[in-house]
Amino acid sequence: MGSQVSKPAKAASRKFPTRPGGALPPPHRPAALRPAPASKASFAKDDAIRADSIDPDQGTNPAFSQRLKGMGIATPNPTLSNSSIADPGPQTSSQSLLGSNYPLPSKNVTLSALEARKRIQDQADKQFENMGSAKDFVDAGTMRQILTMRERGHATVDIEKRLRLRSGLVAKLGAQGIVAPVM
Repeated sequence: MGSQVSKPAKAASRKFPTRPGGALPPPHRPAALRPAPASKASFAKDDAIRADSIDPDQGTNPAFSQRLKGMGIATPNPTLSNSSIADPGPQTSSQSLLGSNYPLPSKNVTLSALEARKRIQDQADKQFENMGSAKDFVDAGTMRQILTMRERGHATVDIEKRLRLRSGLVAKLGAQGIVAPVM
């Protein structure tokens, strides 16, 4: 796979040893140790040090600097940590948090969906507590029973009566054949 250019091992020529196999390598002579000159700290500032300490953005736009000054000091977000010792700062009302950038809670689609889900869950929990009443909500097992009974030709009224369902619940599934049990 790939071209021969990508395989340098095949293209490299083999290098054979230059001394015979039993010959000893030449003795190693350690290089003469030269004393290293002692480094001395310099406390004088040269041009390199001065250039390193200069702000590279000296040419900042004055209008930008003025806008930053006009914005003032940033207020940090309060931390949610129980172990934090930071001051949470002034408490803001919920009305000031909801600026013009945020939709009203009544028109927020996500909040509306979450509220609807909670409402339906509360209704299902209430129905589960009152087991004697007719069911509005069914679980997957009951749904399978409904579909199987309907496939076998049981009447809608008989299915609702036998499984203690609210009248009209089986009809919400549509005509027979639209929703069917998976076997």
